[in-house]
Amino acid sequence: MCLSSLTPNSSIYYEDCSELDSYYEAIQMNVTITGYYSFLINSEMKTMDAFIYTNNFNPFDVSKNVLSHGEDSDNQGQFKITVALQTKIIYAVVITTSSRSLTGNFSIQAFGPSYINFSRILNTPSAVQTVYASKLTANSPTYFPRCSWLSSYYKAILVNVRRTGLYTFFSKSNMDAYASIYKNYFNPFNSFENQLLYNDKSCKPRQFRFTIALQTTSTYILIVATSQGYTTGAFSIFVSGPNNVDLKNISSSSVTRLPYSLAVESKYLSKLTTNNQTYSRDCQKSDYYYETIRMNVVETGCYML
Repeated sequence: MCLSSLTPNSSIYYEDCSELDSYYEAIQMNVTITGYYSFLINSEMKTMDAFIYTNNFNPFDVSKNVLSHGEDSDNQGQFKITVALQTKIIYAVVITTSSRSLTGNFSIQAFGPSYINFSRILNTPSAVQTVYASKLTANSPTYFPRCSWLSSYYKAILVNVRRTGLYTFFSKSNMDAYASIYKNYFNPFNSFENQLLYNDKSCKPRQFRFTIALQTTSTYILIVATSQGYTTGAFSIFVSGPNNVDLKNISSSSVTRLPYSLAVESKYLSKLTTNNQTYSRDCQKSDYYYETIRMNVVETGCYML
Protein backbone atom coordinates (compact mmCIF):
# COMPACT_ATOMS: atom_id res chain seq x y z
CA MET A 1 0.00 0.00 0.00
CA CYS A 2 1.08 3.55 -0.72
CA LEU A 3 -0.09 6.44 1.47
CA SER A 4 0.44 10.05 0.47
CA SER A 5 -1.32 13.38 -0.01
CA LEU A 6 -1.71 16.39 -2.26
CA THR A 7 -0.85 19.65 -0.49
CA PRO A 8 -0.34 23.32 -1.43
CA ASN A 9 3.35 22.41 -1.71
CA SER A 10 2.71 19.72 -4.33
CA SER A 11 3.83 20.24 -7.90
CA ILE A 12 1.35 21.62 -10.44
CA TYR A 13 0.56 20.49 -13.97
CA TYR A 14 -2.18 20.73 -16.57
CA GLU A 15 -4.07 17.72 -17.85
CA ASP A 16 -4.36 17.21 -21.58
CA CYS A 17 -6.44 19.95 -23.27
CA SER A 18 -7.21 21.59 -19.92
CA GLU A 19 -6.67 25.14 -18.70
CA LEU A 20 -7.17 24.11 -15.05
CA ASP A 21 -4.04 23.68 -12.96
CA SER A 22 -4.02 20.70 -10.58
CA TYR A 23 -1.72 19.42 -7.88
CA TYR A 24 -0.16 16.06 -8.65
CA GLU A 25 2.00 13.36 -7.10
CA ALA A 26 4.20 11.05 -9.20
CA ILE A 27 5.07 7.63 -7.77
CA GLN A 28 7.42 5.09 -9.35
CA MET A 29 6.36 1.43 -9.49
CA ASN A 30 8.38 -1.73 -10.05
CA VAL A 31 7.02 -5.27 -10.43
CA THR A 32 8.93 -8.54 -10.10
CA ILE A 33 6.41 -10.75 -11.94
CA THR A 34 4.72 -9.92 -15.25
CA GLY A 35 0.93 -10.00 -15.08
CA TYR A 36 -2.29 -8.12 -14.50
CA TYR A 37 -2.47 -5.81 -11.51
CA SER A 38 -5.40 -3.94 -10.02
CA PHE A 39 -5.01 -0.65 -8.20
CA LEU A 40 -7.64 0.56 -5.75
CA ILE A 41 -7.38 4.30 -5.14
CA ASN A 42 -9.14 5.76 -2.10
CA SER A 43 -9.24 9.40 -1.10
CA GLU A 44 -11.14 12.00 0.86
CA MET A 45 -10.88 14.13 -2.28
CA LYS A 46 -13.49 13.89 -5.02
CA THR A 47 -12.89 14.19 -8.78
CA MET A 48 -9.70 12.12 -8.49
CA ASP A 49 -7.68 10.96 -11.50
CA ALA A 50 -4.90 8.40 -11.82
CA PHE A 51 -2.62 7.97 -14.84
CA ILE A 52 -0.16 5.12 -15.28
CA TYR A 53 2.84 5.91 -17.49
CA THR A 54 5.40 3.60 -19.08
CA ASN A 55 9.10 4.45 -18.56
CA ASN A 56 8.68 8.01 -17.40
CA PHE A 57 6.24 10.86 -16.78
CA ASN A 58 6.91 14.35 -18.11
CA PRO A 59 4.57 17.08 -16.75
CA PHE A 60 5.32 19.13 -19.86
CA ASP A 61 4.17 16.34 -22.22
CA VAL A 62 1.37 14.63 -20.32
CA SER A 63 -0.09 12.72 -23.30
CA LYS A 64 3.15 10.80 -23.96
CA ASN A 65 3.70 7.30 -22.53
CA VAL A 66 0.18 7.02 -21.03
CA LEU A 67 -0.60 3.35 -20.44
CA SER A 68 -3.88 3.61 -18.55
CA HIS A 69 -6.20 6.16 -16.98
CA GLY A 70 -8.84 5.90 -14.27
CA GLU A 71 -11.03 8.47 -12.59
CA ASP A 72 -13.55 8.94 -9.82
CA SER A 73 -16.34 9.77 -12.23
CA ASP A 74 -19.05 9.19 -9.61
CA ASN A 75 -17.33 11.35 -6.97
CA GLN A 76 -17.34 8.45 -4.52
CA GLY A 77 -13.74 8.89 -3.38
CA GLN A 78 -12.80 5.45 -4.75
CA PHE A 79 -12.04 3.86 -8.12
CA LYS A 80 -10.01 0.99 -9.60
CA ILE A 81 -7.57 0.54 -12.49
CA THR A 82 -6.57 -2.86 -13.91
CA VAL A 83 -3.56 -3.01 -16.20
CA ALA A 84 -0.93 -5.47 -17.48
CA LEU A 85 2.57 -4.71 -16.16
CA GLN A 86 5.91 -6.22 -17.11
CA THR A 87 9.15 -6.78 -15.27
CA LYS A 88 12.24 -4.73 -16.20
CA ILE A 89 9.99 -1.78 -17.09
CA ILE A 90 9.65 1.25 -14.88
CA TYR A 91 6.15 2.62 -14.40
CA ALA A 92 4.89 5.82 -12.85
CA VAL A 93 1.45 6.41 -11.40
CA VAL A 94 0.35 10.05 -11.27
CA ILE A 95 -2.37 10.99 -8.80
CA THR A 96 -4.16 14.27 -9.43
CA THR A 97 -7.62 15.84 -9.48
CA SER A 98 -9.78 17.43 -12.13
CA SER A 99 -10.53 20.32 -9.75
CA ARG A 100 -8.27 23.29 -9.20
CA SER A 101 -6.29 23.57 -5.94
CA LEU A 102 -7.89 20.47 -4.39
CA THR A 103 -5.80 18.90 -1.59
CA GLY A 104 -6.14 15.84 0.64
CA ASN A 105 -4.91 12.37 1.53
CA PHE A 106 -5.05 9.32 -0.72
CA SER A 107 -4.03 5.66 -0.67
CA ILE A 108 -3.14 3.15 -3.38
CA GLN A 109 -3.67 -0.58 -2.83
CA ALA A 110 -2.22 -2.99 -5.39
CA PHE A 111 -3.44 -6.54 -6.08
CA GLY A 112 -1.68 -8.96 -8.41
CA PRO A 113 0.76 -11.86 -8.79
CA SER A 114 3.58 -10.00 -7.03
CA TYR A 115 4.38 -7.28 -4.54
CA ILE A 116 4.76 -3.80 -6.04
CA ASN A 117 7.39 -1.43 -4.77
CA PHE A 118 6.16 2.18 -4.58
CA SER A 119 8.62 5.05 -4.30
CA ARG A 120 7.71 8.71 -4.48
CA ILE A 121 9.42 10.65 -7.27
CA LEU A 122 11.08 13.67 -5.68
CA ASN A 123 11.66 17.17 -7.06
CA THR A 124 9.00 16.93 -9.74
CA PRO A 125 8.73 20.19 -11.72
CA SER A 126 5.66 22.40 -11.94
CA ALA A 127 4.17 23.61 -15.20
CA VAL A 128 3.28 27.22 -15.95
CA GLN A 129 0.52 28.22 -18.35
CA THR A 130 0.28 31.29 -20.59
CA VAL A 131 -3.04 32.36 -22.12
CA TYR A 132 -3.45 34.38 -25.32
CA ALA A 133 -6.82 35.58 -26.66
CA SER A 134 -7.50 36.96 -30.13
CA LYS A 135 -9.89 36.62 -33.05
CA LEU A 136 -10.10 36.18 -36.79
CA THR A 137 -11.99 38.94 -38.58
CA ALA A 138 -12.84 39.95 -42.12
CA ASN A 139 -9.76 42.18 -41.97
CA SER A 140 -7.40 39.30 -41.19
CA PRO A 141 -4.91 38.27 -43.89
CA THR A 142 -5.61 35.16 -45.95
CA TYR A 143 -3.58 32.29 -47.35
CA PHE A 144 -4.06 28.89 -48.96
CA PRO A 145 -3.09 26.22 -46.40
CA ARG A 146 -1.70 22.74 -47.05
CA CYS A 147 -2.53 22.24 -50.73
CA SER A 148 -6.07 23.56 -50.22
CA TRP A 149 -7.93 25.44 -52.91
CA LEU A 150 -9.93 27.20 -50.19
CA SER A 151 -8.50 30.42 -48.79
CA SER A 152 -8.60 30.96 -45.01
CA TYR A 153 -8.18 33.84 -42.62
CA TYR A 154 -5.21 33.43 -40.32
CA LYS A 155 -3.55 35.03 -37.31
CA ALA A 156 0.25 35.17 -37.03
CA ILE A 157 1.58 35.15 -33.46
CA LEU A 158 5.20 35.69 -32.48
CA VAL A 159 6.37 33.09 -29.92
CA ASN A 160 9.40 33.56 -27.68
CA VAL A 161 10.18 31.25 -24.77
CA ARG A 162 12.03 32.29 -21.63
CA ARG A 163 13.36 28.80 -20.96
CA THR A 164 14.32 26.01 -23.35
CA GLY A 165 12.10 22.95 -23.02
CA LEU A 166 8.89 21.20 -24.03
CA TYR A 167 5.77 23.31 -24.46
CA THR A 168 2.19 22.21 -25.12
CA PHE A 169 -0.18 24.41 -27.13
CA PHE A 170 -3.92 23.93 -27.40
CA SER A 171 -6.88 26.06 -28.46
CA LYS A 172 -10.44 26.76 -27.40
CA SER A 173 -12.88 28.26 -29.87
CA ASN A 174 -16.24 27.82 -31.51
CA MET A 175 -14.37 27.59 -34.81
CA ASP A 176 -12.74 24.51 -36.31
CA ALA A 177 -9.23 25.70 -35.43
CA TYR A 178 -5.88 24.30 -36.51
CA ALA A 179 -2.32 25.55 -36.08
CA SER A 180 1.11 25.46 -37.68
CA ILE A 181 4.32 26.59 -36.03
CA TYR A 182 7.33 27.91 -37.93
CA LYS A 183 10.92 28.73 -37.09
CA ASN A 184 12.39 32.18 -37.87
CA TYR A 185 9.70 33.31 -40.32
CA PHE A 186 6.42 32.43 -42.00
CA ASN A 187 5.88 32.61 -45.75
CA PRO A 188 2.13 32.90 -46.48
CA PHE A 189 2.77 31.96 -50.12
CA ASN A 190 4.54 28.72 -49.20
CA SER A 191 2.98 27.32 -46.04
CA PHE A 192 5.38 24.34 -45.95
CA GLU A 193 8.51 26.47 -45.83
CA ASN A 194 10.13 26.46 -42.37
CA GLN A 195 7.17 24.58 -40.91
CA LEU A 196 8.08 22.63 -37.77
CA LEU A 197 4.70 21.12 -36.98
CA TYR A 198 1.05 21.09 -38.03
CA ASN A 199 -1.88 19.97 -35.89
CA ASP A 200 -5.62 19.74 -36.27
CA LYS A 201 -8.39 18.27 -34.09
CA SER A 202 -6.23 16.72 -31.34
CA CYS A 203 -8.50 18.33 -28.74
CA LYS A 204 -12.27 18.14 -28.70
CA PRO A 205 -14.28 19.73 -30.14
CA ARG A 206 -12.23 20.35 -33.33
CA GLN A 207 -9.32 22.12 -31.65
CA PHE A 208 -5.56 21.78 -32.05
CA ARG A 209 -3.06 20.50 -29.51
CA PHE A 210 0.62 19.76 -29.90
CA THR A 211 3.79 19.48 -27.83
CA ILE A 212 7.06 20.78 -29.21
CA ALA A 213 10.61 21.49 -28.00
CA LEU A 214 11.39 25.22 -28.20
CA GLN A 215 14.63 27.10 -27.58
CA THR A 216 15.27 30.54 -26.13
CA THR A 217 17.71 31.33 -28.94
CA SER A 218 15.10 30.94 -31.69
CA THR A 219 12.10 32.88 -32.90
CA TYR A 220 8.88 31.03 -33.68
CA ILE A 221 5.69 32.00 -35.46
CA LEU A 222 2.38 30.33 -34.62
CA ILE A 223 -0.26 30.45 -37.35
CA VAL A 224 -3.87 29.95 -36.25
CA ALA A 225 -6.52 29.40 -38.93
CA THR A 226 -9.70 27.43 -39.55
CA SER A 227 -10.64 24.54 -41.80
CA GLN A 228 -13.84 26.28 -42.85
CA GLY A 229 -12.55 28.91 -45.26
CA TYR A 230 -13.60 32.46 -44.56
CA THR A 231 -14.67 31.78 -40.97
CA THR A 232 -14.34 34.47 -38.33
CA GLY A 233 -14.53 34.35 -34.55
CA ALA A 234 -12.69 34.52 -31.25
CA PHE A 235 -10.18 31.96 -29.99
CA SER A 236 -7.90 31.39 -27.02
CA ILE A 237 -4.51 29.69 -26.95
CA PHE A 238 -3.16 27.98 -23.84
CA VAL A 239 0.56 27.22 -23.62
CA SER A 240 1.96 25.18 -20.73
CA GLY A 241 5.61 24.46 -20.07
CA PRO A 242 8.54 25.08 -17.72
CA ASN A 243 8.10 28.87 -17.89
CA ASN A 244 5.87 31.58 -19.30
CA VAL A 245 5.84 32.23 -23.03
CA ASP A 246 5.74 35.63 -24.70
CA LEU A 247 2.98 35.69 -27.34
CA LYS A 248 2.56 38.76 -29.53
CA ASN A 249 0.39 39.52 -32.53
CA ILE A 250 2.53 40.23 -35.59
CA SER A 251 1.52 43.45 -37.30
CA SER A 252 4.62 43.92 -39.47
CA SER A 253 6.57 41.87 -41.99
CA SER A 254 9.67 41.58 -39.80
CA VAL A 255 9.34 37.82 -39.40
CA THR A 256 7.69 36.99 -42.71
CA ARG A 257 9.46 36.06 -45.89
CA LEU A 258 7.08 38.25 -47.88
CA PRO A 259 4.86 41.19 -46.89
CA TYR A 260 1.43 40.56 -45.42
CA SER A 261 -0.43 41.07 -48.67
CA LEU A 262 -3.53 39.07 -49.42
CA ALA A 263 -2.99 35.84 -51.34
CA VAL A 264 -4.49 35.92 -54.83
CA GLU A 265 -5.76 32.77 -56.51
CA SER A 266 -5.64 32.16 -60.26
CA LYS A 267 -7.53 29.32 -61.92
CA TYR A 268 -7.05 27.49 -65.19
CA LEU A 269 -9.43 24.80 -66.43
CA SER A 270 -8.75 22.35 -69.23
CA LYS A 271 -8.80 18.63 -70.04
CA LEU A 272 -6.77 15.96 -71.75
CA THR A 273 -8.40 14.32 -74.76
CA THR A 274 -7.42 11.92 -77.51
CA ASN A 275 -6.59 14.96 -79.63
CA ASN A 276 -3.78 16.03 -77.31
CA GLN A 277 -0.18 15.39 -78.21
CA THR A 278 1.63 12.43 -76.65
CA TYR A 279 5.10 11.85 -75.25
CA SER A 280 7.21 9.14 -73.66
CA ARG A 281 7.26 9.83 -69.93
CA ASP A 282 9.18 6.77 -68.78
CA CYS A 283 11.23 5.98 -71.91
CA GLN A 284 9.09 2.88 -72.47
CA LYS A 285 5.65 4.04 -73.52
CA SER A 286 4.95 6.95 -75.84
CA ASP A 287 1.20 7.27 -75.39
CA TYR A 288 1.00 9.75 -72.50
CA TYR A 289 -1.22 12.70 -73.40
CA TYR A 290 -0.03 16.09 -72.22
CA GLU A 291 -0.79 19.79 -72.35
CA THR A 292 1.72 22.61 -72.10
CA ILE A 293 0.63 25.70 -70.17
CA ARG A 294 2.54 28.95 -70.20
CA MET A 295 2.60 30.99 -66.99
CA ASN A 296 3.48 34.66 -66.61
CA VAL A 297 3.59 36.47 -63.27
CA VAL A 298 3.09 40.18 -62.67
CA GLU A 299 4.90 40.19 -59.33
CA THR A 300 8.06 38.34 -58.32
CA GLY A 301 7.58 35.98 -55.36
CA CYS A 302 6.82 32.44 -54.20
CA TYR A 303 3.77 30.79 -55.74
CA MET A 304 2.06 27.53 -54.80
CA LEU A 305 0.45 25.23 -57.36
